[in-house]
Amino acid sequence: MRLSKKHINWDSRIPARDKGHVHVVRLPWTGQSGVWWNEACADIMEVFGLPGDRFTSHPTAEYMDFYFKSEKDAQLCRILVSEKI
Repeated sequence: MRLSKKHINWDSRIPARDKGHVHVVRLPWTGQSGVWWNEACADIMEVFGLPGDRFTSHPTAEYMDFYFKSEKDAQLCRILVSEKI
């Protein structure tokens, strides 16, 4: 889905469909293998479930952002992926 101005809250740069998901964990693509990404995403989904309720994710050309509703969940996600780096 291509986002237009009406889909973005320009104050926070968070897409409108992600209202409430305000705690960001940003993982850069560089330096990570495909296997690493498969394992990291699988671990995140094992703990938090599928995207939509507790978190959403948005890939870009340089990184993937995971937006969480809870700061506690965002911190846990950082811990989960930090042990893989």
